[in-house]
Amino acid sequence: MHPNAFCDMQKAVDRICKAIDEKEKILIYGDFDADGITSTSVLVKTFSFLGGNADYYIPDRDTEGHGLNSKSLVKLLSSKNPKLIITVDNGISSYDEVKFINSFGRDVIITDHHEAPEKIPPAYAIINPKAMNSLSEKLTTTQIEYLTSLAGVGVAFKLAQGVLEKYDKLDYSYEILPLVTVGTIADLVPLIGENRYFVAKGLELIAQGKNYGLKRLLDYAGLNTDNGLTAEQVAFTIAPRINASGRIESVDPAVKLFISDNKQEIEMCIMQLDNLNKIRQQMVSDTFEEADNIWINSRSRDNAIILANPNWHIGIIGIVASKFVEKYYKPTFIMTYSEETKTYRCSARGVKELNLYDIITNISDKLEGFGGHKLAGGFTFSTDKADFEEVKKALNQTVDEMLNGQKLIPSLDIDMELSINDVSVSLVEELSKLEPFGMSNPSPTFAVNGLTLKEKKLMGSTKEHLKLIVEGESGNVDCVWWSRGDIPLLKGDKIDIAFAPQINVFNGVTSVQLILKDVHAEGLEQEEESKQKVYDHRKKTNIFAQVNDYIKKSDKKIIVFAENRNIIEQLKPYPDIYKSVVNRITADKADVLMFFDYPADDDIFQNLLQTVGADSIHYMNYYSQRNDEESYMKTFSGMVRYTCNNFDGEFDLKRGASALGVTNIVIETMLEMFEDIGMLKINSRNDNSFNVSFINSVEISKVYNTSKYAEFVELMNNINDYKNKFMTMTL
Repeated sequence: MHPNAFCDMQKAVDRICKAIDEKEKILIYGDFDADGITSTSVLVKTFSFLGGNADYYIPDRDTEGHGLNSKSLVKLLSSKNPKLIITVDNGISSYDEVKFINSFGRDVIITDHHEAPEKIPPAYAIINPKAMNSLSEKLTTTQIEYLTSLAGVGVAFKLAQGVLEKYDKLDYSYEILPLVTVGTIADLVPLIGENRYFVAKGLELIAQGKNYGLKRLLDYAGLNTDNGLTAEQVAFTIAPRINASGRIESVDPAVKLFISDNKQEIEMCIMQLDNLNKIRQQMVSDTFEEADNIWINSRSRDNAIILANPNWHIGIIGIVASKFVEKYYKPTFIMTYSEETKTYRCSARGVKELNLYDIITNISDKLEGFGGHKLAGGFTFSTDKADFEEVKKALNQTVDEMLNGQKLIPSLDIDMELSINDVSVSLVEELSKLEPFGMSNPSPTFAVNGLTLKEKKLMGSTKEHLKLIVEGESGNVDCVWWSRGDIPLLKGDKIDIAFAPQINVFNGVTSVQLILKDVHAEGLEQEEESKQKVYDHRKKTNIFAQVNDYIKKSDKKIIVFAENRNIIEQLKPYPDIYKSVVNRITADKADVLMFFDYPADDDIFQNLLQTVGADSIHYMNYYSQRNDEESYMKTFSGMVRYTCNNFDGEFDLKRGASALGVTNIVIETMLEMFEDIGMLKINSRNDNSFNVSFINSVEISKVYNTSKYAEFVELMNNINDYKNKFMTMTL
């Protein structure tokens, strides 16, 4: 699409051309990830090629964070004295900062691709497909979809094309296109529309050596491009090295790799980037191991992983969060803390069942700032506003509410089941016609069943990769499972595999290598381990001392459900059982759930199972006593008086029901009975509570003559029947 699909494009181009022609200082204000670095480089190279006076600034991840920074701008305005500032991959949320720049009589052009707030910065021009009224009204829905899918570097490239066209230098687009390719792949945007062309053509140019820096970077990584280059190879070789500079140290080596014409300087940058990437890998490995040990030792049953440590580096906590999602398949929030600023900074990664951005938005009242999308995000919060435990509790509650009892189970979509004989070089060559693969166009996943494992070994300096050699009908096939580590399989095991096929050339021999995504086998017990274990102690008596000793010695988190007052009194002499007692309100995540008492109905029972999420459930002997309705009513009368005297008559149904071990409807019925006999007045009611006023002390026996009493007795009998079922039903 022509750059003028953006409403402000011509205005922005004219202003930039004026700056180039009059040798005004142009400052490109970028971002420290691969998208931001390539965006910065695209504009610096383009404007320098056209004779402009262009410089760049990329903020420090640790001290400045994303977007325009007022303190940095003060220094930049005085030291570099730019007449025009252009943001790339940021700026759409920087209203105050743009207004600040304007006050110095300098112009700002924003190029960005992030979601735009309602209040748009007062910039000279805004090139952002997601900003209100930024695109031509003549565009089709499909064209709008393509433009809103652009990465930050894609938006910067459209601006560069607009300026190049003005000077009749559009051929230079092919010089900067390889940078667009890298940024587009690294930012994981959908490979649709122009993104697809950017990547396909750019991969071809990089493989042909049209960009010296990128070709040498691939050579240094040991990647041969004689047979072409794939988006996956860029994602796993180039992108991590570019990102490492912004995560660990200065971004200068990455930017200079792209904008320098000095081959010696480029070679030096490549060595620096490779070294930074190795440091980044070690930091990630060490931090993940430390964080994983904390998580394991916490024995937490939470549906989200939320960890913090002031020593964890801000640049790698997002990668660590991704590794947690890979291992545990739970939304993960990894935070670091600055004692100097009293601020927590978090990087989060999500799972496909939950929208991570919605989770973060739900707790935004506790945050200083936040952003992200469905599967990745981040936020900051000050301890002046909320502490870590408060934010952790809010995140866990939000995740639990969104799941609503749903279990998070990782799944893999299989495109087709094949015979091992179908997997050939010609198949991979046919599939290559569908490339480039990426977001919205993933590489196909196939499955082959009934293979025999011939050999298993670990690869890599830290033995983090797994290689399997499997036997099919027509010989052996090599399989590689990246970053998987060891699995409990033995030679001769029958296995089913899910994979993506790949061409492998070694010593001049071309063969197919299978990149594993999952393996199923009888020897793997992950699925069995996830099944809940049930223990039946219903016919056992006099085992309280034995259970108390078990709880005392166990390293598992064990909770005991009991609401009946008589049963709780019986447990008091056994301190380790007694301190583990919970009710329907206080129950929390645990490894083991023991029932010494049973819930009043099935809703309470099912909610308990979902809340606790225990691996093991123990059903104990239960002695059912006949309901003493008068005793319940006397106790309830005291509860009503206490509520009126201490809580302004606000009677919480769930708390009242839990205290008596009954259902909410029983509490409602007793309130109505007591109103009928003139003991209290119901002022208002809702699903969760009643507001009541105490009027007079009345003989409890008067309830026998009310219409509600028979209903009350029937409800109590239903509870008794339900509890007794646990002693006879099949578990």
